[in-house]
Amino acid sequence: MWRTVFLNFLLIGMISCEKTLSGKEIVAQSIEAHGFSTPLDQLSYKKKTQLFNTDGSLEKTLLQNHSVEWNPFAYTIEQNTPKGHQISHFQNSTYFLSIAGEEDHSSEGSAKAKEAIRTAYYVFWQPAKLNDSKAVMKYLGQRKIQGEKLAQAVQVSYPGSDSSDEWIFYFDPKTHLNIGYSVRHNGRWSLIVNDSFHLDHQPILVNKRRSFFVDSLKNTTILRAAYTYTLQP
Repeated sequence: MWRTVFLNFLLIGMISCEKTLSGKEIVAQSIEAHGFSTPLDQLSYKKKTQLFNTDGSLEKTLLQNHSVEWNPFAYTIEQNTPKGHQISHFQNSTYFLSIAGEEDHSSEGSAKAKEAIRTAYYVFWQPAKLNDSKAVMKYLGQRKIQGEKLAQAVQVSYPGSDSSDEWIFYFDPKTHLNIGYSVRHNGRWSLIVNDSFHLDHQPILVNKRRSFFVDSLKNTTILRAAYTYTLQP
């Protein structure tokens, strides 16, 4: 009898410990599980984006080359557009855009390059980018993604920022990997699911992910995009 009571007490204690985890603690677990403590000098990867129509047919395919350097930090995105080869670049605290060999240092060009680079870096370099003193985190409990994947949900907000986007990140309770996120952008919710990772790379980075539009009941409705990230040697 006492053995049963003792085991029940331990079980309740373990459940209580799980419930008392903070959002920051869950994020810290994930950053460690991904191996972001290992510094990198540079990283290059190819990004393939497939956009789909509402009927499921392929709308178009976009190809980009990304290059990141640290110490000092620099970021470059290259892609072909109808106007010519386009480069979005950040270096020495400056963003600039180049199209068909013509550099655009205007405020509009800089703004376009800034949005492209900041967005790309934020969504790809997760969960490391959540290690931010400006981020406010709240653990929302466990939720199921697409009705099947159990995840720890952490709400992330950035009070005082110029963005109205809302974020919820999902973490595998066992591996602690970041398995996806929800974002509310321009009044519409999307669910992004990380389908696979480069598990043989340090840090562990996403390999394939899909993006779905979400209805008012938080149900996934339409596959909007599929992404493939190919790391370069």
